[in-house]
Amino acid sequence: MKRPVYIREASAIGPQPVFDTDRLEQVAAYTTHPLNAVVPELRRYVDPVRGRRMEKVARIGLGTALNALDRAGGAAPEAIIVGTGLGCMESTERFFVPLLHNNVAGQIALATRCTGYNYTYLHRGISFTSALLDGWMQVGLEGRATVLVGGAESITPDYYLVQRRSGIWKQHDVPNLEVLRATDGGALCGEGAAFFVLGDTPGPGTAVRVVDVDISYRGGAETLRDRVQAFLQRNGLSTDRIDLLMTGRNGDGPQDGAYAPMEADLPQATHAAYKHLCGEFFTANAFGLWLLWSGLRTGHLPAEAVLRSGSAAPRWGLLVDHFQRTDHSLVLLERIGP
Repeated sequence: MKRPVYIREASAIGPQPVFDTDRLEQVAAYTTHPLNAVVPELRRYVDPVRGRRMEKVARIGLGTALNALDRAGGAAPEAIIVGTGLGCMESTERFFVPLLHNNVAGQIALATRCTGYNYTYLHRGISFTSALLDGWMQVGLEGRATVLVGGAESITPDYYLVQRRSGIWKQHDVPNLEVLRATDGGALCGEGAAFFVLGDTPGPGTAVRVVDVDISYRGGAETLRDRVQAFLQRNGLSTDRIDLLMTGRNGDGPQDGAYAPMEADLPQATHAAYKHLCGEFFTANAFGLWLLWSGLRTGHLPAEAVLRSGSAAPRWGLLVDHFQRTDHSLVLLERIGP
């Protein structure tokens, strides 16, 4: 990478109260699922008349994207890159128009008058991290000063019912704050959006740098430990350097077991998880990255997210996620300064 890449600012909307803030103060508890996104007042970002005609994924995607840019001082993006596993399912279900999958990125481009690079990734569980990898290279290698990267997803009733029959969701209700103790299969369904303003210079507050991104859609869960070790080695880090580990544990007992060997290699780190807070969906790892960024930037994580306490002032943060044991995502962040 020719230049360092920083997360200048970020914004998220999900089942937790995280919009327009850099930390999750009070965790919301749920006894049923899907875990629906709590949509805040978006009048200053989304025209109410237009908003009534927009799909939910477009509303929350546009709202978080514009809020992230506002938080970054009104930065104008030179590129907009979005990951979404479902695209605009509401429109697809109603009109069967696959071209609307680019709706979120297109809406953001219109709102920001960005005529530059605009791309949407629809790659299942690595949709967001594909977008992040692209944005990381756009800043670090291609020389763009400001790139907006995000992931957005909304779950429609039809999609939820179809996937529930496949066994991906829990067949019964489990409190979200207890689901990580489950040993049976299936996760809690969720939805949300998170956007990040990437730049070649730090933003206000504590600087957080995107050091490396790695994705893979092949290989079973048994390769996760080796992949993490190789990822850290290529960045000159041993496993004991990681201070904060954020995993994609979601309450599916058989699938969560894939994280255990890798977690055993990082005994000194704080271990945390996020999918019991936002639910499982294709771009849930965007929320996971937001929570990891928040923990590094503010030094705070809610107790409900922490599985095991470690370093009190983390410098190196690692996101490790897999979707259905095949779509693997690794992201390495570094807090710069005190």
